Amino acid sequence: MQAMKKPQTAHHNKQLQQRSRVAATVLRSGVIATLWILTLTLCACMSADRRSAGTVVDDQSLEYAVINNIYSDPAFGEADHIKVEVQEGTVLLAGQTVSEANRKLATRRAEAVPMTKRVVNVVEVGERADFGDKLENSWLTTKVNTRLATENIVPGWDATRIKVVSSMNTVYLMGMVTREQGNELAEVVRNIRGVKKVVKVFDYLD
Repeated sequence: MQAMKKPQTAHHNKQLQQRSRVAATVLRSGVIATLWILTLTLCACMSADRRSAGTVVDDQSLEYAVINNIYSDPAFGEADHIKVEVQEGTVLLAGQTVSEANRKLATRRAEAVPMTKRVVNVVEVGERADFGDKLENSWLTTKVNTRLATENIVPGWDATRIKVVSSMNTVYLMGMVTREQGNELAEVVRNIRGVKKVVKVFDYLD
């Protein structure tokens, strides 16, 4: 009986080794497939954005620099809520601040940062938005992005190229478009429930 167990054990070990090799192969294939899908997704996102990869990085760096330059000034405190968005070197300032002097100061601080091409300041003087207001702004931005993503506003054109910023029921649209596209987009957004005003902060291609 003892002699019969050895070949069975050896056979069993061989089966385990084969299964391990198969599992490893499947795992490697799954990892490769996942990486390939991620690569395709990234490429698709980059191709949908008219900005180059370098410009995207520059815009992010500029955004952080403007935020830091504004809030490093002792004139700004907890009562101020200034939101900064950047697209193609255009800096949009939105939100609320305590005084007209601070609103103008925010523009100067943004303009002082290298790489800033222009500053659009729509900051309002008044009390900062509370949690409910911020939640409403986020929901409105989601609604607008969903509409632009699901509706083909301009034939052959990808709506994900537009940056949407919402503040107190006003929607600001940023991105690189033609004037005709910009007008069509603004008209669509204007008819979305909850939108009181649309402000075009586009960089025009024509």
